[in-house]
Amino acid sequence: MKTTLYVNRRLLEEAMALSNIGKVTEVVNLALEESVRRRRVERLAGRLGREDLALTPEDLEEMRRGE
Repeated sequence: MKTTLYVNRRLLEEAMALSNIGKVTEVVNLALEESVRRRRVERLAGRLGREDLALTPEDLEEMRRGE
């Protein structure tokens, strides 16, 4: 889908530098994926009744292997 966005140039450039990604579309997609993942983890933490649950995808995979 093609969309026009107005983004903070400084944040975009910093995100591109930190992620070592040179394409705007890829950086925006990565940011969206990370935002969704973070909010899903927060929602899960709320359901579990915990205040702070900072799990990475690697942590979840390790937990799955341990089951």
